[in-house]
Amino acid sequence: MLIGHVLGIAPERMAMGLEAELGDDDVGRIEAATRRRERREPMAYITGFKAFRHLDIAVTRDVLVPRPESELLVDVGLELWDANPGSTAVDIGTGSGVIALALASERPGRRVIATDCSHAALQVAAANARRLQLADRVKIRFAAGATGVDLGESVVVANLPYIPSAALDALEPEVSRWEPRLALDGGPDGLAVIREVVGQVGRGRARAAAFEIGAGQAKSVAALLRQAGFAQTAVHRDLAGHPRVVTGSRVS
Repeated sequence: MLIGHVLGIAPERMAMGLEAELGDDDVGRIEAATRRRERREPMAYITGFKAFRHLDIAVTRDVLVPRPESELLVDVGLELWDANPGSTAVDIGTGSGVIALALASERPGRRVIATDCSHAALQVAAANARRLQLADRVKIRFAAGATGVDLGESVVVANLPYIPSAALDALEPEVSRWEPRLALDGGPDGLAVIREVVGQVGRGRARAAAFEIGAGQAKSVAALLRQAGFAQTAVHRDLAGHPRVVTGSRVS
C-alpha cells in the first residue's frame, strides 16, 4: 500500500505484480513513508485518505480516521431520515465530515447540517464537501455540540467522544499516539459529551437521534434518550455483534 501510494498505483493493481522502475526520489519517499508507519502512524494519515462506503475521505491529524463500524451509524441514520420525511439531518461532531457527506451523497436533494467544536476539523470537512461536490447541500457550522442549531424537525446523528479518560493511554498506538484527544476523550465514564448533547437534542425537540457508542454504554445512553423525551429507543449491533448505535424517537 505504501509503495502504491508513493507511485500513484492503486493497491489492487499493485497486487497484480506490476513492474516499475524506481528512481532515487521514489525510494526515498517509500523509505520516509515506511518510517512513519513504523512509528505506528495510521495509514490514513500517511496516504491522506480513507475509504468509507463509496467515498474517499481526506483526513489529517485534526480528525479521527473513519472506521468501518461507523457505517452502521449511516445506515441507521438513513432509516430514521426516511421515516421522518421533510426533516433535516444534523451531524454533531462531524470531524472529517464523513457521516454528513455519506448521508448527503446517498439521499440526493436533501440537506445536512454538520457541526464541530474544532475549527481545524471543520476545515477538513469543508474541503471534503467541496471535493465531493456536496458543499451545496452540507452546511458546515462551528458549534459546541448543537449550540445555536435549530433542531426542530431534525434527525440527529452523532459519533461523539465516548472513551473513558483513564482508558485512552491503553489504546493501540495508532489511536493513543496519533488521533486527536478532543475527538476521543469522553470524560470519567466516557459519557460526558454524549450526556450533554443528548440533553441539547431533547431540549431542541429533534424528531429522532442516533448515537454511536462504546462497549457497555448501550443501556446508559438509551436511558439518557428516554429522559430527554425519546420514548422509543433501540440498540443496533454492528457486524461483529457488538452494540454500536443507540437510537431514540419521539412518539407522535
